[in-house]
Amino acid sequence: MKRHIPNLLTLLNLVCGACAIVLTLEGQWHWAVYLLLAASVLDFLDGFTARIFNAYSDTGKQLDSLADMVTFGVLPAVFIYTIFRDLFLNQPQLGSNFHHRLQWVVLASVALVPALSAIRLARYNADAGDGSFFLGLPTPAHALFWTGIFWQFMDAGTLFGSPLNLYFLWAIMVIMAFHMILPVPMYSLKFTHFRMRGNLIRYLILLLALVILLLTGLPGLSLVILSYILLSLLNLLLSLRVSN
Repeated sequence: MKRHIPNLLTLLNLVCGACAIVLTLEGQWHWAVYLLLAASVLDFLDGFTARIFNAYSDTGKQLDSLADMVTFGVLPAVFIYTIFRDLFLNQPQLGSNFHHRLQWVVLASVALVPALSAIRLARYNADAGDGSFFLGLPTPAHALFWTGIFWQFMDAGTLFGSPLNLYFLWAIMVIMAFHMILPVPMYSLKFTHFRMRGNLIRYLILLLALVILLLTGLPGLSLVILSYILLSLLNLLLSLRVSN
């Protein structure tokens, strides 16, 4: 029975992601965000229980990536599409044929997110690393970054009190999407045990995330992921300096 628990958690992750997509399209964005957060917890738990129960399988590995593709690949793309669509609707001056074509180009470019997420997940399945680092921004981290922005936009129409610029946000989308497939080492938050030894950096990242979220609420998710990226890049720079 224990060997089926990780796959059950993975399927629940998939269900959360699929339901969140529907809820977003129906305008129930609060529940969509809650389901993505629940899916993030389930994504952590399925891997953790697989390690604890030694319940590894090829089926589980493939199923995990397929579930992540829906929840952390397609769902954030739906969030981004919703933001872009609403920004265009709130800019009536964009009425010329040129701007109309530009609107469709920007909206269509959102497909870059699930496409690069698929590449990231495929590479992860083929990776035989030790689990201490990921190569490229993990898809759950990318999804959480956009969840923070999506929550702020839908709740207040701003980003930490400042109006959102469509083209600046589009540039951020492209940069973050390509960051998923760049061979940049990123800290892994996978726990094989909960002892301090071997997990110090993981606990420090989680503590920083907790402080940010307590101060800013759900909009702080984007700041949490930016902090995670900066810490990983700092580690890379320090490693390069030591090697030289």
